[in-house]
Amino acid sequence: MKVFKQKEREFALQRIPVLKERFPEAEEILSFAECLLRFQNCVLEDLLEKYPKVDLSSAEARIEKGKPALRLKHLDLRPYLGYLREALVKASECGTESIREGARFLLSQPEEELISLTGYFLENQMADDVSRMIFMAWLQPVLYSISDRISFTRDQWLRNFCPVCGFKPSVSFLMDSEEGEGVRFLRCSLCLTDWVYVRTMCVNCGNVEDDKMDYFMERGADYIQLQVCRKCKHYIKVVDLRKEGLAVPDLEDIASVALDLWAQERDYTKIERNIFGY
Repeated sequence: MKVFKQKEREFALQRIPVLKERFPEAEEILSFAECLLRFQNCVLEDLLEKYPKVDLSSAEARIEKGKPALRLKHLDLRPYLGYLREALVKASECGTESIREGARFLLSQPEEELISLTGYFLENQMADDVSRMIFMAWLQPVLYSISDRISFTRDQWLRNFCPVCGFKPSVSFLMDSEEGEGVRFLRCSLCLTDWVYVRTMCVNCGNVEDDKMDYFMERGADYIQLQVCRKCKHYIKVVDLRKEGLAVPDLEDIASVALDLWAQERDYTKIERNIFGY
């Protein structure tokens, strides 16, 4: 795995205390995020040694055809089931009562049923809220490590779904990079892959009409904006790393849950929910 990708996840743990202080209303959810992140980092470290075999022979050709590199429904998850059991134990220890109850239920299921439930989630991107959160907590580090072996040109994809796994992005961010200054990236909700997207375009419907796009921010955290499309009534957050260089986009998204609640009260729908369902 590239050193940068490994270090980013390690640094994310150091970011959580900062976010707890900045967003006290999100302290409980951030504490749970910290529990899951520690688990995920252990999985990533373990995968560095094991690196299970995955057939990526058709990945490049699929990307060239505008299709995600991975066919998730064909991915053999059995080598990773031990990590799912660990995720369920963590959830039953750290989660709310509803999460603990859901985790205990999944722990009671036989292996084939877990494979079936996960396969349905990956193919249809649907599951009850607790199962979705646990499946994502388990699969994020697994797919994160696999995505490291898939090459694509970040500024040539320009689609609103992930070039690696096909899931939608849950957050976007701005940064200066080799692709240019103030480039906008989307971050996949599942495998955390980043790719370039048009800065002023709605991620849901492709609208580029300025008079139908609005931007809102939370007082005291002006580096996080909501990009709201009045044409399709969808939104996504934009984290400006030029203003807050130490920000971790997916964590900033979790911490700024108040913005999600504000948007939802006004009947706006997020492009894709994050791991905690916001």
